[in-house]
Amino acid sequence: MPDPRIEYPLAPRALHGWAVLTVVATVCLLALGAVVTTFRVGMADPVWPTSPWYLLLISYKEPSAGFLIEHTHRLAGYIVGCCVIVLAVWLQVSSRRGWLRALGWTALGCVIAQGLLGGFRVVLNALVGTDLAAVHGIFAQVVFSLFVGIAVFTSRAFVRESLLSPGEARSLRRLSLTLTACVFLQLVWGSLTRHTFHPLAQRLHFLTAFVVVAVVAWFVKTVWESSAAWKQLRVPAVLLIVLVVLQLMLGVEAWLGHFGTGELPDMVKLTPPQAVIRTAHVLLGSWLLAISVSCTLLTGGARAPRMVSSETNPTQSIHQLKATA
Repeated sequence: MPDPRIEYPLAPRALHGWAVLTVVATVCLLALGAVVTTFRVGMADPVWPTSPWYLLLISYKEPSAGFLIEHTHRLAGYIVGCCVIVLAVWLQVSSRRGWLRALGWTALGCVIAQGLLGGFRVVLNALVGTDLAAVHGIFAQVVFSLFVGIAVFTSRAFVRESLLSPGEARSLRRLSLTLTACVFLQLVWGSLTRHTFHPLAQRLHFLTAFVVVAVVAWFVKTVWESSAAWKQLRVPAVLLIVLVVLQLMLGVEAWLGHFGTGELPDMVKLTPPQAVIRTAHVLLGSWLLAISVSCTLLTGGARAPRMVSSETNPTQSIHQLKATA
């Protein structure tokens, strides 16, 4: 039960809920994007742009499954764009933190840029091939991280009193930041591997996996050894362990199914189980990045709440607290 004397300088709870909803919608968009790449249907429709209601205007007897997958991905992009528009405007009118309002508009600008990248990948395919597709996939992780950051910034956990000592906070912040960088780098190599089959990207993707596992183990060990850190970060620490184990299993299966057959990757026939494994592998990588970003922000930005004395004018105290937000 929260102490009624404590007031938190937060964004409205409904705004935080919308930020979380935006993250969930983006996860769905990332999953559809992974399916598009898995089935190689990014050019199922060479026409761009198309309207959000485009699928309602066509006959379902004509288009292929790839066509429907690609346009569902585009539709999900429109939905995420609408979510971010609402999020940016809501932050502008309700948040007293200028940097958070600016972050909302930055997120909207990044979504627009990501949409343009997706469109250019279609219309410039003859010139650049799949190179823009790889950039589109990598930048998607940057945009996703930004949405996760906004969800953290608007949460109670971000401003709740930290249980960590300054030394513990600095150590965990450095570790979580290192983990975030390693996971993002791993996703970069993974995107290049999926889109270009470049031998160097394949090797770096494989080798960076060992680095990610080592940093996760180091981070979880550090959290485990501190009672305060375990109390504050036990949920993300456990999630990191579970996701890394699952990710390793999926990675091995995806690798053997793609490169372990002795045939050229483009010649390997894709089976439904392999499609599920590859798509899940990409999606779990995004979840690992989200948890890493959350840990970095929570260990670096927590602030203690202010106590509101019963002898103080409640209205005046609330206004003073809001002014710090």
